[in-house]
Amino acid sequence: MIKDKKIILTYIICFFLFLTLILFPNYNSKTKLLIFFVKEKLEQPFINTINIVSDIYKIFNFNLNNLRTIEILESENEYLRSINKYLLTLTSKYSEQNKIFHESNIEIPISIGVQILGDKNLIYNKNFIINKGSKSGLSSGDYVIDGLNIVGRIVNTSLYTSEVITTESINYGDEVIINGKSYIVSGTNNNYLSFLRQKNSTEIPDFKSGDIAVVHLDNVILRLGVVYLDNDQPVILTSNIKNLENLRVIKND
Repeated sequence: MIKDKKIILTYIICFFLFLTLILFPNYNSKTKLLIFFVKEKLEQPFINTINIVSDIYKIFNFNLNNLRTIEILESENEYLRSINKYLLTLTSKYSEQNKIFHESNIEIPISIGVQILGDKNLIYNKNFIINKGSKSGLSSGDYVIDGLNIVGRIVNTSLYTSEVITTESINYGDEVIINGKSYIVSGTNNNYLSFLRQKNSTEIPDFKSGDIAVVHLDNVILRLGVVYLDNDQPVILTSNIKNLENLRVIKND
């Protein structure tokens, strides 16, 4: 209590000294220097306290940003783990059979992670640009996938970027396998593809709702969509393109 009274008294004295200095500026220069010296010494503890509080606040914010980044990375890591487990399950039986007949393990296809540059909502068109190009080994015709679902294919590449045409575009075309038979399909600017014809055959296709349309690459089977009968006309419903954060490109050799 006594210390508090002394501090208050000291500040009162300093206040009046400064007031006197302002009202009577012709004071002796030594008096001015002394007053400013006292002022600096009195302010120093408060300045130090403010600096400490400011540093703690910055560290706290920096720590929160790091925690948010860690949460995002953990989420992405969990997603990649689930895809990895799915791929291992998918290829395990084929790998075992292949090893029995050929005495060698099946090769897992190499894929490259990519990110979209610019419009992710496909508002302006059904294409988008990714941040990898020919320098990363990408080329026209390579598939862009989300898990094992086809999102689109690369149509143009530069050294560091590539243009991807999505399955929703009217300019998208592909050869798919349904029930062991090959068909040519085309995009419609909607979330479904239409059948153009059966490859190398005039036979009328006999589809059922729920049949899976896939694309066969050398070492993996990619899913393009599911057959749906719209007024007895078959179409292929594609995966709804919403999550474009974890895309990968797989080579179409």
